[in-house]
Amino acid sequence: MNKQKILIVVPNDSLGGAEQYLRMVAIHFKNEEINIIHFNKFKGTTWFQFQDGVPQKFMSQKSERLGLLKFIFSTFKNKQTYDYIFSSHIFVNSLVGFLLNIGLLKSKHFIARESTSVFLRFSGIKLFLYKLAYKFGYKKIDLLICQTELMKKQLIKHFPKINNTTTVEVIPNPIDLEQIKKKAKEKFETQLPEQYIVTAGRLIEVKGYDILIDAFYEIKKQHPALKLIILGKGHLLENLLVQTEKLGLKEDIIMAGHVDNVYRYFENARLCVVSSRIEGFPNVLLQMMTQNTNVVSTKCAGGIDEIPGIGIAETNSIESLLEAMLKALAKTDNQENRSIFDTFLEGRNINAFINKVLSVKSVH
Repeated sequence: MNKQKILIVVPNDSLGGAEQYLRMVAIHFKNEEINIIHFNKFKGTTWFQFQDGVPQKFMSQKSERLGLLKFIFSTFKNKQTYDYIFSSHIFVNSLVGFLLNIGLLKSKHFIARESTSVFLRFSGIKLFLYKLAYKFGYKKIDLLICQTELMKKQLIKHFPKINNTTTVEVIPNPIDLEQIKKKAKEKFETQLPEQYIVTAGRLIEVKGYDILIDAFYEIKKQHPALKLIILGKGHLLENLLVQTEKLGLKEDIIMAGHVDNVYRYFENARLCVVSSRIEGFPNVLLQMMTQNTNVVSTKCAGGIDEIPGIGIAETNSIESLLEAMLKALAKTDNQENRSIFDTFLEGRNINAFINKVLSVKSVH
């Protein structure tokens, strides 16, 4: 049987939500003829710790822009026709669509995924640029995956012409349970606090860590032994450190930076928290649910308030997040959530996700 030719295009090999999704797709198709293009190498991350032999190509070691240009030039020599192209960043989706439109790339099926709700998240010049990306690149997408109904409604409301050229489907984010099990069993030598709350993600405004820190300040009054661990790095690090020091929490909040293995942190925490203001859908929430039965999330994406067993808080509200966290911390036994979470997560298995994607009429 001939192997399928798969191309995955991604800005870099960091491990945000979009990259984690594409890595899962790559692992699913690892026995096919797969080609993964990163515009730039992101130091300190590893896509395939458990998957030897999955080829990756880095177009640049200096910047994404240079890597993007090299990728475009490489398409002039590329005579390959792919069976499937996958991408998940809006400007990459648009670039691939444009290259398909002018014939520099060739593929039977282009499957793209929306990474965020741009019409809720951005305004001004940035939103204008996103709209241009939709206009010039999205008409060559065969299947556009939205993570939630809200994301799809916002997209079609502001860009109704997409329905003329592209099948838009809501398919919830997948999760690779087998890979998570392997990762969770890795050797782990970090000394963790006896009692702590944990969160994870880039240190950017939309993650709401400023709100979480303020809520944690109030929590310390009732739970003085608790620490807060924030996993991730980003441009707000200094701001968050200043906030931490002003609140007298320098010894109680641990800014751990980027870590390759978040699962032991999640497993041993008294509480896992997603404090985001807005997300496409936070993959980290699903990861937390695989390891811990005490999880709180803001309503930062459509459908979160429908997930069984998790604590829910309003977005951008210290009071609401504080209330949800205190309620979760007051629970002495919530092991009944284990079977509830496992059933929910099994429905998002990567194999079921890919089967659903390939069953859509537009990609056959």
